[in-house]
Amino acid sequence: MSTGENDDGRLRLLPVRPRPKTGESTDSYVRRLARANHLKPSYLRGYLVGPPDYGRGKRPRADRLAAVTGRRQDALERALSDLVRQKRPEPAKPKRSFTKTADKPALFAAIRKDAQAEQLPISHLARRHRVSHATVRQALKSPTPPPRKKRPPIVGPAKERVGPTIDAILDEYATTHAGQLPTVREVWETLLDDHDTTVSYGTVHRYMSSHLLKNPDTLISHAEPTTGNHLASAQQPFHAAAFKQYRALLTAIRHEPARHGLDGTFATATAFVLGLDAGSNWHMLAGFQEWLVVRHGTGHNLTWPILVRHLAPGGWIHPLTQPTDTAAVATLHQLLSEFFDAREQSDGLGRIFKCYQSWLTTQAWYQFETAEPDQIG
Repeated sequence: MSTGENDDGRLRLLPVRPRPKTGESTDSYVRRLARANHLKPSYLRGYLVGPPDYGRGKRPRADRLAAVTGRRQDALERALSDLVRQKRPEPAKPKRSFTKTADKPALFAAIRKDAQAEQLPISHLARRHRVSHATVRQALKSPTPPPRKKRPPIVGPAKERVGPTIDAILDEYATTHAGQLPTVREVWETLLDDHDTTVSYGTVHRYMSSHLLKNPDTLISHAEPTTGNHLASAQQPFHAAAFKQYRALLTAIRHEPARHGLDGTFATATAFVLGLDAGSNWHMLAGFQEWLVVRHGTGHNLTWPILVRHLAPGGWIHPLTQPTDTAAVATLHQLLSEFFDAREQSDGLGRIFKCYQSWLTTQAWYQFETAEPDQIG
């Protein structure tokens, strides 16, 4: 079924309208409503939030929930513990004032001046300048404020609770979408629809922003494959944990291709690897073609899938038969494993390009192309 509005603009009643339980959370009640009416909880929740954006983690509106359930709004507000946001009570004590780092030298100078001029005790100085006793002691000890201590990131209970589930969602999505990752909204909706997990949209956003495969510091972003000086452009950091994720995925594909939507042929395996490379902004296979050229001893003008087939048992065979196709797939995975081992070594990518450059200098055609004009007879 679907929700919607009547001709007069009023929201339609849901066919099945279970009663809310006293003290139940709004998300729990919305999930029960959705399941009873064969709707996705994320869809119904977004519908209850209403325009203009229909969701994104915002609180469902009490009037819309009352309209679709046929219940009085005040009754729903009494039954559901968090349907209406409660105002926080005003603090009994005034908030402690915080001094910006840039203002601390002036504060320290004022404290030292008062201490010298009036011989005030530490407790009086602390009350006058609205700072702690420790800050007064620091000011009296030295006119230079100490650097602010770096605090470790705070990991809330919700983040710890949903973190493993989000990791599983990301891994599953990357497996079925050629290494691509879902949006924050897709992950939030999956948590709500498939895992019955209530978590704020902001928590999911913060977790994914710091995730190894989502953090912009993890993967180097390129609008298109690098061109020009490949040695300089490809020697960018590629996070070890990201490499580990890709290697684990390729190992799973090697053992169970059908589970990942592949038919086990060289064509589909190659397409999947190319998709993973695109998903890593063309960085996962940086240096692979050059590494294969050195391995094969020729073929600088060939793509890596062709080079892999040349390096398969029996060499280049076209068209592929079933046995040679199977051998080509096994060769691809073996070469990828050896290439990744080389990449993960200290300065591995740099060494790969140095070897390729050394190989180039031994080629007669390369020396001819790079010779000075007066050296060419």
